[in-house]
Amino acid sequence: MNWQIASLLVACFAVAGVLSYRQHMHYARVVNTIATEENRRGALLVTGRAKGKLRGAVVLLVIDRREDVVTRALVMEGASVFGRFRERPEFTGPVRTVEDRAPSRATAKAVAEALKMVSRLTAGQRAAA
Repeated sequence: MNWQIASLLVACFAVAGVLSYRQHMHYARVVNTIATEENRRGALLVTGRAKGKLRGAVVLLVIDRREDVVTRALVMEGASVFGRFRERPEFTGPVRTVEDRAPSRATAKAVAEALKMVSRLTAGQRAAA
């Protein structure tokens, strides 16, 4: 009976690894697609993620630096490796209020992390301007 339990555990870890790999490949494909579609002067693609005890969130924001607005937003929420990115038009608009429009705490944390990335990426440009 011990070898059966061990083989079941190994099989479960293998399935979890394959599903995690598929999720990572989906993430990379979406990021590359968005980066290609939104490749224009003044556009900035940032990501943020938040982990919760049961659910997490990953946010992709395309920000127009000249206008200081979010022009496109995609969010992946959930507790499963089957989660997919979905367009979220309610996040488009002024950057300073985007965190307030988040429907969940995990999404708000992911948006906050993405906005920290914006401030890090544009810090030198603001000082030089």
